[in-house]
Parts: sequence; C-alpha cells; structure tokens
Amino acid sequence: MGQNYIIYRQQFFTFLFLSLLSIAGARAQFVVEGPCVQDLDCEDDMTLFRDTLSTGVAWSWEFGDGVGTGTGKNALYSYLTPGTYTVTLNRTLSDGTTQTVSKPVEIGELPPAFQEWKTDSTICPGDSILLDPYPNGAPAGARYIWYPKGDTTQTITVDSSGCYSVEVIMPNGCTIQDRINVKICMEPSNQEGAKWYFGANAGLDFNNNPPTPLTDGNLNTTEGTSSISNSKGELLFYTDGITIYNKDGDKMNCYDLTTCVDLKGSPNSTQSVLIVPQPTCKGCEYLYNVITTSDINGEQLLTLSVVDMRRNDGKGAIIEQNTTLQKPTTENIASVRNDRDSTYWVISHDYGDNTFRIFHATNAGFIQESTVQLGMPRDTTTEAEGYMKFSAPDSLTGERTLAVVVPGPPQNFVELYSFNDSTGTLSLTKTLDLGPAPPTAYGVEFSPSGEKMYVSFQGKDGESSYLLQYDLTLPDSLIIETAIALDSSATETFGALQIGPDGRIYMAIEGSEYLAVIGEPEGNSITGVEYEREGVSLGGKVSELGLPNMVQDFTQESSGPGFEAEGFCTNEPTSFQASPICDPIEDTYSWSFDYPTGGFTPPSSEQQTTFTYTTPGTYQVALRAMNKCTDTLIIQEITIYETPTGLDLGPDKDTCGAYVPLSANVQAQGYVWIHAGRVVGREKDYRALNTGQYIALAYNGPQADCYASDTIQITLRRPPAIDIGPDTTLCRDSSIVLSVPSTRWIEFNWSNGESTKDITVSQPGEYFVVVKDRNDCYNSDTLVVGERPSPILNLIPEYSLCIPDGQSVIVDANGIGSLKYLWYPTGDTTQTFTTNTAGVYTVSATNPEGCVTSQSTTVIDRCEPRFFIPDAFTPDGEGHNETFQVFGAYFTNFTMRIYNRWGEVIFATEDVDNLWDGTYKGVLVQPGAYPYVLSYEALYFPERAPIVKRGSVMLIR
Repeated sequence: MGQNYIIYRQQFFTFLFLSLLSIAGARAQFVVEGPCVQDLDCEDDMTLFRDTLSTGVAWSWEFGDGVGTGTGKNALYSYLTPGTYTVTLNRTLSDGTTQTVSKPVEIGELPPAFQEWKTDSTICPGDSILLDPYPNGAPAGARYIWYPKGDTTQTITVDSSGCYSVEVIMPNGCTIQDRINVKICMEPSNQEGAKWYFGANAGLDFNNNPPTPLTDGNLNTTEGTSSISNSKGELLFYTDGITIYNKDGDKMNCYDLTTCVDLKGSPNSTQSVLIVPQPTCKGCEYLYNVITTSDINGEQLLTLSVVDMRRNDGKGAIIEQNTTLQKPTTENIASVRNDRDSTYWVISHDYGDNTFRIFHATNAGFIQESTVQLGMPRDTTTEAEGYMKFSAPDSLTGERTLAVVVPGPPQNFVELYSFNDSTGTLSLTKTLDLGPAPPTAYGVEFSPSGEKMYVSFQGKDGESSYLLQYDLTLPDSLIIETAIALDSSATETFGALQIGPDGRIYMAIEGSEYLAVIGEPEGNSITGVEYEREGVSLGGKVSELGLPNMVQDFTQESSGPGFEAEGFCTNEPTSFQASPICDPIEDTYSWSFDYPTGGFTPPSSEQQTTFTYTTPGTYQVALRAMNKCTDTLIIQEITIYETPTGLDLGPDKDTCGAYVPLSANVQAQGYVWIHAGRVVGREKDYRALNTGQYIALAYNGPQADCYASDTIQITLRRPPAIDIGPDTTLCRDSSIVLSVPSTRWIEFNWSNGESTKDITVSQPGEYFVVVKDRNDCYNSDTLVVGERPSPILNLIPEYSLCIPDGQSVIVDANGIGSLKYLWYPTGDTTQTFTTNTAGVYTVSATNPEGCVTSQSTTVIDRCEPRFFIPDAFTPDGEGHNETFQVFGAYFTNFTMRIYNRWGEVIFATEDVDNLWDGTYKGVLVQPGAYPYVLSYEALYFPERAPIVKRGSVMLIR
C-alpha cells in the first residue's frame, strides 16, 4: 500500500474525513488514513487511526475484525482482507469522563502486483530500458505517477541514471509501488551532498575537485541552511529554513495546501534547517522532510514540512508545512542514515532540560521513536546555540559518535554520545571541558574515521577566534591537554565546520570570500592536516557563520570507479581494493604497482590484491579495469614509508637514580614513549622517572603506521638527595665555583663536560651534575647561573708629566654610572685624583649590584728634550773653558758636526759627552766663529721626527 499516504494528508482521505466529521455531529471523530489492506511486502504498511480531540488522555481502539485492538492517541493496524469494518474508539478525557465513537471504515483492495518488474540495472552509456509495471495487461481504472518527473503514463523509457519508481493508484484510493535503481556505467553516484548553498548568496559544487564556486544562490542568511542533490549530484532544492528554492532558483510552490507561508526556521538559528529523505517501502525517495528550528530567543519551535519531488515536472512542491514537533527546543538537529534498512534517524534537543528527542523516518512515516534524558540541561540561551554533529560509523563496532557543543559562559563543553543507528539507542560516553568562554565554542566536525574532532571558537570581548583539533583516540585526560591549535584570529569570527564529499573539512569565516579548509583531517600535526585559512574561493560571494546541515552520510566521500590502498610500509604487504566500475556488470582488473616502469599483472576478476614494496618512496599505481561498456585506466599516487628497524632499548634495568636515560636508537619521523597506559614523551630520548614498563615506538608516515617498538622494564631505586645550592649569579667577566657539597659522591659528570667535585664557571646558563656514590646510585641536580653587569671603566693606560718642571696630572677612571672607587696606592675614593709622582696606579670600582672591576694606568716622567749650548770657549791653556761642551737631557740619537769657513767638517760626534778642544787634525784652529749642526730625537716621544739645531760657537784665544 502507499505508505506515504499513511503519513501525509491526501485529497481523497481529506474529503472522506470531512464527510464523516459532518455526520458525527457533536462528538469529535477520528481520522483514518490509508484504509487499504496491508501490502505484505511492506511490514510498516498499515492503516493509521488518529484521534482529533485534543483533550483526550487515554485511548482504547477496537478495529472491527474481532481481533485487533490498540492504545494511544494514534494507532496503526494491518488489515489482511478488504471489506467494511466498524472501528470503535473509547477515549478518556482530561476531566475523567469517557466517550465512545464508532464509524464504519471501508478497507480497499490493493492493485495487482507488478508483472515482470525489473531489478536494479546498470546500462552502458547510450543504452536505454523500458519500464512498465503491467506489460501483460493493466488493471482497469489504474492511474500512474512516476518519480522523478511525475509522469502519468503506464510506461517510461529510461536512458539516464537514478532511482525510478511508479505508484499505481486504483479508483478506491489504494496504491502499490515499486522502484528500480538505474546506473550508467562509469557515472559517479552517492552525491546527495554535492551542492552547497549558504551565507550571502554563496555556494560550492563538489562535482568538481577542488570544489568550484556556485554564484547563483538565492540564500542570504547568517547561519543554518540545508541543500539536497540526487545521487548524481544534480541539485534538487535548498533552503534557509524559511524559503525553499528549487533547482532553478525559484521559490518552491505549495501543492494542495489552503495557504502557502514561510517555514518556521530562522536566519539566527545555528542549525536552522535539515533536509531528510522520507523512506518508502518500495518507492524512491521522492518525499523529503524539511525540519526547522527557530531562534532560541524566539519561538523555540521544532517543525516539520514536506516536499514531494514528483510535483511540478520534477522541480518539487511543498505538500505539508510547519507541523509542530516540539516546543521549546534548542537550535540543534542532526541526522544519520541506517544503511541496513535505508531509514533515517533525526535527533533534536529540548530547551530547558536534558531531553533528547529521537525521531525515525521509516516506511511507516516520520515518527518520534523515543526521548532520553542524558547529559547537561540546556537552560540558558547560549547553551542552546552550539552545533550537534554525527560521525561516520565506527569501522569495527558500527557505533557512531554524536558530538553536542554546549557553549559558555562560564565554560565551554562538548558532550560525546554513542549512537546505534540500528536500534536508535543513545548513551553518554564522556564530557570534555573545553575551557572558559569567551571565546565561545560553536562548530564541531569529525574526521572521516571519527578519530579526530575539530571545534571552532568565536572570539568575543577581546578574545581571539580559534580552531582546535582533538584526538579522541587518546585517554580522556590527554584529549584536552594535547589539543592542537590550527588557527587563531583577533579580527575574524570563525563559524560552522562541515565535512565535504571530498573528505576535507570546511570552516565558515564571517564576511570572508573564502572558506578555510582542513585538507587532511586525519593528520596529527599543524602541517599534517594541511590547513589553509583561504582554502577555497567563493567566487566573490561571502560566507557568514553557517554551512549546510545535512544527513551525515550525504557528506561522505562519493563512490565511483577507483581503488583504495591500505598499508604503506616497506617490507609489509600493501593491499589494494578495486571498486566495481559498473556494478553488477562483471569487471576484470589488471595492476601496475610502479607505473609506468612496471608491467601489468594478468587480468583477473579478483578485486583485491597485495604488493610488497622494499624501498620507500612515491609510486604511481595504475589499475586497468575492463568490462563490456568500458576499458579505463585509473592512476593514483601512493607514498611508501620506511619501517624503522633495529629499535632496541636493551635489557631490563634495575638501577638507583633519579631517572633512567632511555633512547630509541633508530632514526624516524616521530617517537612515542608509553608508560602506565599513557603517552609520556614524544622525543627520541626519554628519562624514565618511575618504576614500571616502558614502551618505545619509532614511526614514519603521517598516520604513524610504519613503526617499530620495544619494551623495557625499569626498576628504579631512589638515590640519596643532592643539592648543589640555589640558583645564583656571577658578575660579567668574572667566575664562581660550583660545588657538590656532600662527600658521599665519588663520580661527577657536569653538563659542561668536567668531572671534578668543584668546577669554576665564567658564563651564565643552566648547569647540572650527575653524581654516583659507592652503591652505584645516581642522582642529579640543576641550578641556573644568572649574570650581573660589571662596572664599566675607561681608564687610559698611561699618563705623562715632566717632574723636573714641577708638573702634575689628573688621573680619571672614566667610570659609567653610579660607582664607588678606591685607588691604590693613594687610597683616593673619587673618580679622579691628582699626582706629580710617576708610578703605577690601580682603581677598583664597585657598582650597586656588588660587582667589581679593576684597571691600572702608568704615570711616566716624560720631559721634552732640552740643551745648553755655549756660544764661545777659550782653548788657551789657562785651564778655564778649554773645550766646547754641549749639555742635554731627555734625548736620544744625538749627532753634532762643526764646520770651518770652507764647509769642511772639522769635528763630529754622536756622544754628547765627547768635547771639542778647538783642534783639527791635532792642530789648533784659528780663532773665529765656527758653525755647528746638532741632530737629536725626543727620548719619550719616539714617534716624532728628528730635531735639527744650527748655530755657531766663537773660539777665542
């Protein structure tokens, strides 16, 4: 039977209901929807009975066949044979009174089963198939409606991929339907999340890689949106929770509704809207539930509207609007698909308490499955604004993680729940305290594996916006401690996070013409995640805070021809899994593991193979896939990483000391040390501080898959204490002695390489010593030597004066700053002093920090050369003034020459004490004037040029 008629009002049953209601008179009747026998192929295909009186509190139903009974305001029952049945409802009202209402219900016969209906098919490009539910003859009066375009003919010809279903409607209103999925060989599928519309007329098309901007969008909203495409990635419709736009960008019309109004979403609701397909038993997903949340500061409504994509020539029409599901509610809604039965789960959260509402979109309709009270209450408006997101199912358990952001103030939290999409069971696993607000936690998203969680924080009141990664594989105590900050901004406001069909995570930034992109969400470092703030252009359009809210499965990487590889380590098998290129058409596969150098393997129908690489590097792997439709070559690049070898921590150690030094003695990209189930280090070397087992891992590769490990048991006995004193200081250009005070230690290993008990250090820095006693116990201590400034003196190295001339000199220490002085040997305490005595003088200067600097200068007796030259002498033998004698001092390199009137040298000497007696060659010269020339140099000023004096002396007799 047409189970969609069970849930949504149809014209025929509305007319029937109104007719019966007019007959019923004063007592409110009940509504019957889908009064047909059950389609045994659809166990949820039942007749729905719904009481219309709002004051009822208890109900008892009798369905008129002598067997069936039910309770509840809404009741479902399956009739196996057609006919007229008298149905009776006994209701109890809120005032305690009871009412009984009855009416006959005509249960109609179903249309006959389809004849020779085709199974799901894959066809080659250019081929077509004819679909006909009754090729051997149709029942009289049957009407038809086909999906996706609403055709009303008995047959259609299909030459493109998609889901095709036909609903056959008999004159009695009873229906059956069936569907067929048609695929075109080599055409991608599962692309329901390929088109995004959001922000200020922005959009992205994930049919291309990288995604390309969509600039034809009509949305202009601050926060939540949703969009839906078909499996080929062709847009169906999109919405901001207020207006629905069809694939042409036109406002979607209503069908068979008295009025057509705006939906009840809000531009300021975090997750304003969510589009969820409505499953059918055997029909395509042509009905779509549009669930909206209003602004938490507004009506706080959770509502349901419905779109039928068969209407308006496949462009869709709204057939139900704004049915209230819950009030008050938060701004959170999220959805996942259960692939085992093709149903959908939707979760919302009430406002004011800790109630989750779990809805289930099944063949029987969109119903509330259960409520559950878990976690923190949402009783402030800020707590009701954070995002709620599902992860992909765990590869081993199938369980999904649901993350719920609970923003502050005062604190930001993320609650993590486990959800079973087979049973709809939700359970709280952990609550993470993300720190004080502001900044305020807002968006959340999972990596494809679910192992990494990303949270965006919105800056406020001087706080910056942040984007953080959390590793959910770590122990709870380390998840927050090891969070990686990927981005921060004092000027930008970070918004929603949303994983795309390409496996990358996108972040909205308010007012930006770009979305930020996390290129490798499984990465373990800032560089490993390949984050870019301006990651993808919006083609001139602008992002706001929101991104499209979708069924989580619609954002998974789309399927298509290709292959997956697993295991990227040398000397270990790398496995390759080919995906069918045109399932179920049979394929053959041939592989080249080092293309184009390496050859291809023989063709085989096996989809899986392995190959072992012995050398690390980047390789091109080629898959040649062939079938009757196509022969295609698929090339992908993989990187093989070296598996570290030779990691050996040595034998177990039983030692005495403050720690045991350990080293992972191999070269690798990264290291991990584990003790007592916790990661305690990530460097090559590690100091084990406690007794116990230590595990070392050395790894290569971005996911640390290529690793070697070793284990060592440490028994650590505590050594005697050692204290080399508190941190200290030294004066610049001085030294201090560091000493191990106790005599029990016999070996010393200082950080500067010395091995004595005491060391002298002249440089500031950290110094530590490792000591050992006679019991082979080791310990260590560390101190920091700081540096104090020393006084600065500019005492010149020497001064000059001429003592015989009675000279004195001012000696100046030329110190900088406030200093205290002491001169030796004079005892002066001033910066300067005056002396007339030659000698060495030393000054000591002390600054306010207590540091002392000494400098010395020499005062030297340095007079200018001086001479006394007589102007006459009398070599007459009388014994007075018999010789010409020159008197001089403070000179060197003396020469003198005396000339006769003809210029002939008659006397020469280099000794000032060598006297001229007035003779030349032993004979007395004639009286008269004799010229002389003296040459000498200054004794204390050797840098000067020689000095020449000229004159004459009178020889008298």
